[in-house]
Amino acid sequence: METADIEFERIRRGIWAGPYASKPYVAWNDLSRVLSTLVKWSRVAKNRKKFDEVVYNSFKELLEKAKGDIDTKIKALSTLTQQDVDVVTVTIIATANIVRVLRNSVVDFPTNQFLQVKTGLLDTIMESIGFYHNVSETCRRAKFRYPYALTYSPLCYEVMRACLQVTSNLCVGNQAVQGAVWSRLYPGMFTTLLESSDKTVKNYVCSILFHCVAWRASTHLEKLFISDAGKNIVRNAVALVEQPNCLEWAQILIEGLICADKFIDLHDICKESQRTFTLLEILSEKISGTNRTVSKEMFGGLESAVPVTVFLYLSRILTQNRQYLVDMAVGKDVEDTTKGEASVRILHLLADATAKEECFERLRSNTPFLEVAVKVLNEIQENKPVKFDLPGREEVIPDGSFMVRQELIRLITNMCAGNRHHQDKVRILGGVTTILCHCVVDKQNPYMPQWSIMAIRMLTHKNKENQSIINNLRNEGVVQDEALRKLGVEIKMDGSKPRAAVVHPQSDENLLKLEELSEKSQIENPEQSEDDLLKSEEENFYTSKEEMLEEADNNLKVSKGNFKDSG
Repeated sequence: METADIEFERIRRGIWAGPYASKPYVAWNDLSRVLSTLVKWSRVAKNRKKFDEVVYNSFKELLEKAKGDIDTKIKALSTLTQQDVDVVTVTIIATANIVRVLRNSVVDFPTNQFLQVKTGLLDTIMESIGFYHNVSETCRRAKFRYPYALTYSPLCYEVMRACLQVTSNLCVGNQAVQGAVWSRLYPGMFTTLLESSDKTVKNYVCSILFHCVAWRASTHLEKLFISDAGKNIVRNAVALVEQPNCLEWAQILIEGLICADKFIDLHDICKESQRTFTLLEILSEKISGTNRTVSKEMFGGLESAVPVTVFLYLSRILTQNRQYLVDMAVGKDVEDTTKGEASVRILHLLADATAKEECFERLRSNTPFLEVAVKVLNEIQENKPVKFDLPGREEVIPDGSFMVRQELIRLITNMCAGNRHHQDKVRILGGVTTILCHCVVDKQNPYMPQWSIMAIRMLTHKNKENQSIINNLRNEGVVQDEALRKLGVEIKMDGSKPRAAVVHPQSDENLLKLEELSEKSQIENPEQSEDDLLKSEEENFYTSKEEMLEEADNNLKVSKGNFKDSG
């Protein structure tokens, strides 16, 4: 029989129940080493089968005894001797190891989970969470007067972490345990722990909340969004997803609430604050598929799919805030910057969602929302038309005009794919011509023309009326690029096809000279055309060239005569 088995049997028989009364230092010190061994021992599945009601009662007695000893010492913090300080330290370490053994014993063993609830261990563990939190706060406040108390806070957090892990494991799929935990910890303890300075503690609290409320059949879900205390818990949970926390269970909790069709309530709690963007970012990761996979019907019926009502709600918000999109696109000052930026983010989300035909068909078939998108794009183009000769060096403001235009075109593209009614609706509203105006090449916005071309493709697919708009387009000429002209390249039409033609490059000096000649000629002879100026300039160029060659020949003859004389 191994040493760990022997020590486990001693605890089971309650042999450790007596010695620490007369010699607490020796008892807790030895027990701490034994429990450290049992933590590793309890991770083996065959050893977890050895736990029964008797051993759980023994562990419960140890937890209560440790709590009583620590409470006595902390109340007399000012009179502690060095031996007392060491006893408290070892007792807290032993308590953490006891809870870790209990945590390991319930993994994949429903019988052990039931026994811990039956013996009252769950109540003792939840009491320990509050007790060790209070000890930690008391020692933190007294650290300046009694520096040795500073060592107790991190040890107390170790106990709290293990207790929260056990509680979370017991809550999985067990509504009776969830009810007991909820009645004990909601709302005060949840709120207190979510404001703790320990990130791991906050992460495990979010895990317990997830198992208790983040599924549609939960009896506690509605309570979370009715009271102010519950809303504060949700608000704190959303904040834990932001930097610098980025807690995994906090994000899983919010995702679970979204899947439980509580996005509207979440948005109402977080609106008009920066947490709105955090909530939208969580939703974006959820629909993009880059986050962890939560299988359907997991944890009491949680569904992994985001309800389409979320995006129908967002489309209604975007319809109400359409003026923010127009103002940001045309460069006007926005009264509420937060709402304006949130509207752009919602637009991006809806464009992503409409790309998922198999998931959000109701959103793709929302004709009134499509009408709003087309009208907004038309209004933007009317107030600030796209320039075909936009200089490449001109900077584009992030989230500005082209961001809004591009997302609107992407949204229209997705909603018109395979939908004849929507194709006709866009044509009736004049959206086809507007989208054609965005098929321009701009190196700083390379995706806008690509999405515009894709939109035209979806609008004209099996739609002769929309195809006729393209067929009736006329060639209005070629727009020359000034940079290419300076390099000696011009675009000329060869029948119906554009061709690049190489011409004489024009330097800045020649262009400046030509402008001066043009101004001078206009003053002297207003009726002289620009072609006549170019012709006279060309004649002057060739005359000066002939004179230069004649002068060079004369210089060559003179140099030859001088060479002969010197010979």
